[in-house]
Amino acid sequence: FQCSSTCAGGFQRRVVVCQDENGYTANNCDEKSKPVEQRSCESGPCPQWAYGNWGECTKPCGGGTRTRLVVCQR
Repeated sequence: FQCSSTCAGGFQRRVVVCQDENGYTANNCDEKSKPVEQRSCESGPCPQWAYGNWGECTKPCGGGTRTRLVVCQR
């Protein structure tokens, strides 16, 4: 199955069943040799916002705007 998270780690699951040579369900498998059903998966760090300092106001008075650079980074 797919990783449970797209970033910052998660886990994958799979189905593990005991079967005979014909593919039928059996119950005489050695439990100690059973493969793991879940494992961790690392998908890299999560994206985060990076931002700069506010710029100068567009007007000396009467209301203006200030802008800054905002970027989504991995």
